[in-house]
Amino acid sequence: MLLSAPELLKDETRSVVVRAQVRGGPVPAVILKHFRDEPVCGLDDWAGAEFLTQRGVESGPRFLAGDVAARLFVLEDLGRGPTLETLLRGEDARAAHGGLIATARLTGQLHARTLGTQSAYELVRQALPPRPERVRVENARFLLENEGRLLRWLAAVEAEAAPGLHEDLEVIARTLADPGPFLAFTHGDLAPSNVLFTPAGPRLLDFEYAGMRHALYDALMWLVTLPLPDELVSRADITYRITLSAHCEAAQVDSAWARARATLALARTVNLFQWLHPRVLEEDREWAPGLSERAALLHHLARCRALLAPAEGFPGLAPTLETLESRLRERWTVAPFTWPAFRQEDG
Repeated sequence: MLLSAPELLKDETRSVVVRAQVRGGPVPAVILKHFRDEPVCGLDDWAGAEFLTQRGVESGPRFLAGDVAARLFVLEDLGRGPTLETLLRGEDARAAHGGLIATARLTGQLHARTLGTQSAYELVRQALPPRPERVRVENARFLLENEGRLLRWLAAVEAEAAPGLHEDLEVIARTLADPGPFLAFTHGDLAPSNVLFTPAGPRLLDFEYAGMRHALYDALMWLVTLPLPDELVSRADITYRITLSAHCEAAQVDSAWARARATLALARTVNLFQWLHPRVLEEDREWAPGLSERAALLHHLARCRALLAPAEGFPGLAPTLETLESRLRERWTVAPFTWPAFRQEDG
């Protein structure tokens, strides 16, 4: 197999990604990924693609080969096409709606087909230079070890934590570390730019943060992270839940579903306050293209509050975040973000 016509797709500190044409091979083109820095992310990316390929799950590009010493692996080239971000930033509301629903369905299929496959995944991942710790345990540890960063925000707005805050964080951390019936293979960084629409349907790219964790970790994209029309969020949630429920009995139980959504929404909202410094109180900066840090914080708090409404529990964390939201809204007036595809609808 000979490679020709290399095309540089990405050249960042962490990795270099190249597309190359194939002469005399089983596929017309391939993607070569060389991870220079953060080898754990590179190996997680490799393991995710190899694991899905072994199981015949067509959620992303097929894994073809790899060389650990060279920090290089080769994937099937899915070709060119729009990403979900392209659709959201376009002018076709119907295409953007359809793209998100298709993404929710694909994500549900990925999780449904990988429930209970932890041992199979670990065989693939640990055959490579092993991870120091499972990704879901890392997520749980980060939440607990950085509680002080949340308290720093409360102090900055002259608010106090409600009794039971720490205990609620421990409950959430335990769920992250042990998701029970919701344990599935997750993408881990389900952003609109990582969803590619191909002639065969949507496919996920870049599994650098992939691993076995709570399935709804990926669903946070539409539940919490992205500012989206409420009706579209509901449709995506229903589509994802129906798809996952075919293989997950817990997803069929309303109380369990409400609890799972609230738990993951709380974890992500707390994480955002742990990632961002209270200097945002004095200076707003861009968090994502077109969305400021202040807007992101307020959006997360509002979505978290909505998802907490049908769930029970969290007597310490829920009122703490409500107080924090109230104090921030007193300080900030932030215009809501609307994706270009939906601006005509809002108008």
